[in-house]
Amino acid sequence: MKDFNRYAALSLRAVLAVAVVMSGCVQPNDHVSLAPAPAGAEQSALQWSQMSGPEVSAVSALFSNGSDLFAGTRAGVVFRAINQGEGWTATNTGLPGQSVQSLAAIGPNLFAGTDGGGVFRLINQGENQGERWIAVNSGLTNLFVTALAVSGADIFAGTRGGVFRLSDQGESWTAVNTGLPPNAIVSSLTTAGTNIFTGLPFLGGGGVYRSSDRGENWTAVNTGLSNVGVSKIAAVGTGIFAVTDGGVIRSIDQGENWTPVNTGLPSNTRITSFAVIGESIFAGANNPFFGNGGVIRSSDQGESWTEVNTGLSNLGVQDLAAVGTSLFAGTFSGAFRSTNQGKIWTSVNTGLISAVVLSLAAAGPYLFAGLSSDSNGGVFRFDSRDKSWTAINTGLPPRAAITSLAAVGTNIFAGAGGPLFGNGVFRSTNQGESWTAINAGLPANALVVAFAVSGTNLFAGTSGFPGAGVYRSINQGVNWTAVNTGLLPNVTVSSLAAIGTNLFTAPSNIISGIGVGSIFRSSDQGESWTAVGAGLPANVRVSSFGAVGTNLFAGTLDNGVFRSTDQGESWTAVNAGIPPNARISSFITAGTNLFAATLNSGVFLSTNQGESWTAVNSGLTDLRVRTFAVAEGTLFAGTLGSGVFVTDVSR
Repeated sequence: MKDFNRYAALSLRAVLAVAVVMSGCVQPNDHVSLAPAPAGAEQSALQWSQMSGPEVSAVSALFSNGSDLFAGTRAGVVFRAINQGEGWTATNTGLPGQSVQSLAAIGPNLFAGTDGGGVFRLINQGENQGERWIAVNSGLTNLFVTALAVSGADIFAGTRGGVFRLSDQGESWTAVNTGLPPNAIVSSLTTAGTNIFTGLPFLGGGGVYRSSDRGENWTAVNTGLSNVGVSKIAAVGTGIFAVTDGGVIRSIDQGENWTPVNTGLPSNTRITSFAVIGESIFAGANNPFFGNGGVIRSSDQGESWTEVNTGLSNLGVQDLAAVGTSLFAGTFSGAFRSTNQGKIWTSVNTGLISAVVLSLAAAGPYLFAGLSSDSNGGVFRFDSRDKSWTAINTGLPPRAAITSLAAVGTNIFAGAGGPLFGNGVFRSTNQGESWTAINAGLPANALVVAFAVSGTNLFAGTSGFPGAGVYRSINQGVNWTAVNTGLLPNVTVSSLAAIGTNLFTAPSNIISGIGVGSIFRSSDQGESWTAVGAGLPANVRVSSFGAVGTNLFAGTLDNGVFRSTDQGESWTAVNAGIPPNARISSFITAGTNLFAATLNSGVFLSTNQGESWTAVNSGLTDLRVRTFAVAEGTLFAGTLGSGVFVTDVSR
């Protein structure tokens, strides 16, 4: 199991879809979902294209197969490079969108283990059809795959519910857990000769187990293992290395005995991966809470270690892979390559676009994109004049998710933090070159999930526990005042909008994410709120608001789109053309056209006030759309794994 994979999953799932509003255009934020094929007829007039950035990916798995190098990302995308990492191409068709935890191959056949979607095999569909991933999950009773390992003609999958074996590349898995603790949580697998080793974390039973008969039987091999929680195990050089809660240990006798080998390893970090080039052993490390890690090299079979991080601008190393004499490191912000035993590292991210975009805002010639912590967080700025992307994070917390963005005049506002607790609001007065925290009056650790602008007032919707609710600033964020009269105590705001002279918000439960079945409206700049929403389902989860003329629209995560013609007093479902399982994440208006983004089915367009919808997904290769922005006839869509797409809506 990759380190902090549960934290990563939480950070991508915990903050429910929320809205950012600027000048009446709603721009929402985060939710995890699959990406099935779109429903409904396509409107061919719109053609999406992927933008050239941000070139950032949280690489969770690296694997070399001959001269090919594959990278799997936390956003559920797999990339291939055939030229030593100089250029990457996405191979996504058929993948479910969950984090890719492990990659392995038997001959030319590549397998991907995912966090919740099971195992997939890459196949070539023939001439002009390209490659596609197909699920191979028959018999796999736990789809949270943490590790893959190959032994002969067998491939083994470690899961949160034990070990499974697939023989001769068949279609059905067999559970092979005799000797393992009941319902063992497997963190790692490796093979050494005919032996197979698995490591279990403390909560999964702990320790190292070995099988010499293709997984039919397992035996604990823990002599010398004082800390039983094992997060990683690997066959490296002539030894077996295991990463425990107390450091790194090594066995030179197939697991019979273990010895600590920690001299020179950095403190407060966790080893995530190993690779070998010649006589050198390399270990990847990271600790997202302390910001340290990197790559460590040993030339004496692990007896001592030396950091080799020059040029490695991100120390959150998730995996390592060797291709010939080149060493590759997958980090929270992409891939790096060293051709000299780790002495110097160079970024190799061309085409490696797997950013999880939570928020967008347009201002003048610039487009601002806020990223999830799974994409190393922070803000990127696109300059339409020279078509360049730049990271602009001076003053922002390291790796903080940017859950919301708003442009107000010459000021840019960012809500930072997550998954449950935040860092409040940051403001930039110089187009993102630097940021300053502006939290006077906000509760401590406020997670701002939505902004709304009404006249000269700026509103922030917050999530969390004590003090959550709606806050208003009358002086561009210098001071904030709670404006929650009529709302539930400590309400978690899941969406917020300023439409005309009214404000609208929809609360939800921070733990369950369940809505309260009502929308609240304020007609006095937040001084008081009134529950409205006749016609909405009970416990509806409203993720976003939109408006065309006098009609108001509410997007939900479970029940599609609703329309109100009386300023929210009553609502009617308007879902003709939208798939029943579509999870609405955002609305945006271009002229009289209303666009709806979904977290699992792409983008839909209505030209008749929501009476009918048409899928407009041509060229949109990632259907997990989280957020919109529009500027001068150009529509931008931020996705949960493939960065930003763009289309012309000026016609």
